[in-house]
Amino acid sequence: MKSSGVTLIELLSGLAIISIMFALAVPSFNRIHSRSVATAGINWIIGAVSFTRHAAITQQITTTICPSPIDKTDCKGKWHDGVIVFADFNADAILNGKDFLIKRIHADNFSGTIKWRAFRNRQYLQMTQEGHTNYQNGNFVYCPENLDLHFARQIVINMQGRTRMINSQNDEGERIDRKGRLLRC
Repeated sequence: MKSSGVTLIELLSGLAIISIMFALAVPSFNRIHSRSVATAGINWIIGAVSFTRHAAITQQITTTICPSPIDKTDCKGKWHDGVIVFADFNADAILNGKDFLIKRIHADNFSGTIKWRAFRNRQYLQMTQEGHTNYQNGNFVYCPENLDLHFARQIVINMQGRTRMINSQNDEGERIDRKGRLLRC
């Protein structure tokens, strides 16, 4: 009578091969995951800035985007906690008077940080009714939670309100800004 089972040696050999393959695959999956989280973070802020620019053009009013916690309507907090976009009739970056809230944009399932660095060092961004920044060209920098510069990203916003991503890297694969310096996380 012929047996159709496997021996202990065959079973252990198969498990060893599967373990080796799994050990080789996990780092690749971690890199893919980190890259997709970085892409999601930077796409979130690009979408928020584009929405603000579009709102300014279509409503023909200076529009402000600023960081604001979920339950607030003032410009305080961190960019990665969420933002508010509002019509800013007097361009003072304060939701007051005739100003009105256009949209609150949540940063759901976001990990990492986003920092805004701008000319005139304002912690908000304004778009005029022509879609230009209010003399606030600057950049957003996304940094992952573990501060690994391989997955950091930078978005530059020019005076015309247009965004572009800087994709430069140094020899070690770490992200650098347009002047060749490491991104600061």
